[in-house]
Amino acid sequence: MIRALLVDAGGVLFNNINEETSFIRDIARRYAVDESRLLGAVLSSAHTYESGACHAHDVLRGLLEEAGSPLADTFDGEWVDRLYAANLRCYSANIEELGEVARTRPELTLVLANNEAEHWDHLKNQRHDHYRLFDHLCSSWRVGQVKPSAEYFAATLDRSGVEPREALMVDDRTAVLAAARDLGMRTLHVSSPEVLRTRLRETVENLVPSARS
Repeated sequence: MIRALLVDAGGVLFNNINEETSFIRDIARRYAVDESRLLGAVLSSAHTYESGACHAHDVLRGLLEEAGSPLADTFDGEWVDRLYAANLRCYSANIEELGEVARTRPELTLVLANNEAEHWDHLKNQRHDHYRLFDHLCSSWRVGQVKPSAEYFAATLDRSGVEPREALMVDDRTAVLAAARDLGMRTLHVSSPEVLRTRLRETVENLVPSARS
């Protein structure tokens, strides 16, 4: 029996900005650096802002400097935020489905369990108010650790008050799901946005006996 749903955001409730949009490529063009090089650098450095160690703007500015941008000293954080927001896509049907599960299964603890920069996390919430769905907000920057590390899961489960066997990890990344399973958690692979709204309720019903009554 599960007592908690640990739910990712990017790829589950929202699109994955860096991987699925032109966000980084557009920054590269504006600041006159190689697009592929910047994207690779951002992906490999994501843990520095996802862990809360650095602001996302500072990481981007530093990577532009490392890439040799002649315009790095004109870095415009407000422009970057507007670009991020323009590329952000909310999967409203998934948020509605998760809200319905929360309403009908009040015994379940809902946990936001995503890798994200504090700045981007708040930007998403300002626009779509998804924090309201969750009992615990365990984004990587809040925990100080990044999925799929054992340290991240240990801290998140502790904050949620559940054992691994009592948790269902809902995520789009296979590496995260594999790590969760190794710890004894149940998993739901959201391989496309449609999976959550078509399979979440059935999965919960199978794992929470009272849901069948």
